[in-house]
Amino acid sequence: MNRGAAVSTPISVRSRRAVDQRLDRLRDAHGPFPCHTETVENDPALFAHGRELVAAGGRGSAGARVTDTDGRVLLIRHPGDPEKWVLPGGGHEPGETFAETAVREVWEEAGVECELTGVWQAKRRRFVHREDPERRGYLLSVFFTATYTGGDAGRYPDRWDDADEEILEVAWFDDPPANAAGFVTDPDVQQRDAVSEH
Repeated sequence: MNRGAAVSTPISVRSRRAVDQRLDRLRDAHGPFPCHTETVENDPALFAHGRELVAAGGRGSAGARVTDTDGRVLLIRHPGDPEKWVLPGGGHEPGETFAETAVREVWEEAGVECELTGVWQAKRRRFVHREDPERRGYLLSVFFTATYTGGDAGRYPDRWDDADEEILEVAWFDDPPANAAGFVTDPDVQQRDAVSEH
């Protein structure tokens, strides 16, 4: 055995540790919040994409439940589930904190500036290779609570990286509509997204 050779820690262990550390830091900063856990089976192509994301430093996604001084909540609809109103949010980029991701995604998707005030909910996702369940990785989704600080809610295509990110509609609601995702009004309801369904 070559004692000088570095032992590579499997991505399943590295990603699980990274998610757990981020959850600990969020709890230290914001106190307790609902944290859901799910396991999703991914087809080989989606699994490979998840591994590449983790290897590049991506850790999941973030967004925010933004409210204004009138108590209205900001919601969006997107092509992944066009009949459902959800909170703005999207992919974590390497080098960002989850808080930075949330603020950036709210701005890009809805044209609104916000100040984060806490954590609404988090989801720890284990993704496994459909054909080889021993191959897995971990990602984290975090939705913060936030207050509106500026900007005009609307669609801003010039801020989207590509057409796949198109937002169909952006609106403020006094009371979320009946077709709003359950986690919009109740942090104890687990958030679902298009990636979970593949």
